[in-house]
Amino acid sequence: MTRSRTRRGTGPLLACWTAAAVLAAGCGPSGTDGVPAPGGTPGAGAAAPARVDVPELLRDSWVTDGRRGWFVEGAGSASRPPFSLYETAWRLRTAALPGRHGEGVHVRPVRLRRWIRTAEAGRLDSSGLPPVAQTDLAVQALRAAGGSVDRARVARALESLRDGGDYRTGPGAHTAGPGGTATAVRVLTLLDLTVPEPVVTAHRRALRELTAGEAAADPGRAVPLLETAAALGVPDTGRDHVAALARAALRALTPLDADPVRLAAEGTLRDAARRLGVRLPRFDPRTCDGQVLPDGGIGLPGAGHGDPQATYWALRLGCTAVRAPAAGAHSRAGWPTQGARESALSTSAAAVAVAVAAGRTAEFAVPLTRQVHEVWLPRLDDPAPYGTAELADRVNLRQIAGALGADLARDMQRRLPAPSPRGIRPDDDARLLLAALDARGSAPGRAALCPVLRTAAARGDGGGSLVRAAWLTAAADLCDLPRLRDRARELAGRARLDEAVYRAGDGPSFEASVLGTWVERPRADAVTAWTEAGLCAAGRCAETPDALAAADHTPLRTLAVLLAARKGAYEALFPVSF
Repeated sequence: MTRSRTRRGTGPLLACWTAAAVLAAGCGPSGTDGVPAPGGTPGAGAAAPARVDVPELLRDSWVTDGRRGWFVEGAGSASRPPFSLYETAWRLRTAALPGRHGEGVHVRPVRLRRWIRTAEAGRLDSSGLPPVAQTDLAVQALRAAGGSVDRARVARALESLRDGGDYRTGPGAHTAGPGGTATAVRVLTLLDLTVPEPVVTAHRRALRELTAGEAAADPGRAVPLLETAAALGVPDTGRDHVAALARAALRALTPLDADPVRLAAEGTLRDAARRLGVRLPRFDPRTCDGQVLPDGGIGLPGAGHGDPQATYWALRLGCTAVRAPAAGAHSRAGWPTQGARESALSTSAAAVAVAVAAGRTAEFAVPLTRQVHEVWLPRLDDPAPYGTAELADRVNLRQIAGALGADLARDMQRRLPAPSPRGIRPDDDARLLLAALDARGSAPGRAALCPVLRTAAARGDGGGSLVRAAWLTAAADLCDLPRLRDRARELAGRARLDEAVYRAGDGPSFEASVLGTWVERPRADAVTAWTEAGLCAAGRCAETPDALAAADHTPLRTLAVLLAARKGAYEALFPVSF
């Protein structure tokens, strides 16, 4: 049944202490939006450079639902991983519930720990969550997955947030309060860590001073106080008082719709009441009727799919209309962020190049082929003209198909709309490059593109650019025009700082060096040259020397380039992915 919202002012009061809504309510500290300050080092800072274990990185990057699969970028990063802390923690908690909720989950604690340890310390800024919530979710995820928690790290993280007898949600929070305190105390007691005496004293005073009327008017304050009471214990003389508070808070929550905030609040309240020995009226299992989405879960307002925290609490409370979610597409290291999902095609093209170089395509080929056929190809069935992003997707798709075998490559040629120069201006170097790459291996594409490429090549080079040099090289190969290759090399030479090292602006650039090396094919050892220019070190490369100092992982695209360059296969440096 659907309930009307009779207490309109109550919902927002709950938002500041539930992880589901802590950001939407603006309760988190500033600086937790996942975007580092200009010139700053993201997250916890760069780790010492180390050579990449390619097979392990590919497996950590591989996301699958058991049938289809694709790759995510950044699985080796501890500061900006492609995995969602929120999604991973709540899905693992759901999987750990009694019953068959964990079917299909293949997260490995040791792989999870590689990135979630940053959240354990409250320093995973890219999560968008306040530090106290990060620590809580990291601990919950590790325990649910069967992993170990660094108790000392957690203790230090939480102590840094303590302000006398309460805890802030983060260093930038204006005040400490019951929400942050409840979260911190929950984690401390879960790990058998000592709760500081000032916290115990301050909490008991706040609980003693809270009236039943105030609990009914402000359950957002009452529920976390009761949760902390359940963790710390209450003297016998206070049991009648906490029972009155719990019943008053429940009366305020019961009339609300079964939305994520109400479910999290009521679930937490009932857990606390059970531990405190307080009997509450039975939860109505029909509460979620009318609120359940097609996937069987409870969603955030306006969402078309279930939210993992809301669905967890609905299952815990006993909503009969709610179904346990399918495991969904995830890696052995966690569930991907939305951003990682959106860049999956580009990342997968880079990952496939790495897998080919490492001889590792077989273990990913079948699910990835299904992803191509069932998801990516249908998205690219619009006829020309093609925009820049669409051209990039077409090239990425051809890169994947070419690596996975002749059958898929032929099917790609058959199903993908033909390459076309429609809508491309002769001065649009980026689209000319993508169009030339898109037409490779296609006789109709060659026939359509080559006249346009010849016309575009006839205009003056002006200041020139490495992108122009790149499309001239691609056009030379596509249209069998050796003179264009000579012009491309001359253009690339203008940007050359040293053999295999090229500039973007005044200084050396890794991307420019990759393009320039692909165009000119020098005899120099490119990796040595890039290392001496400060662009690479011990198996890690970045766009500039300053970026290298801040990098904490090797992107898959960069790794593919390095693997090709180490073999001297400069023709394979480009394209890898867009």
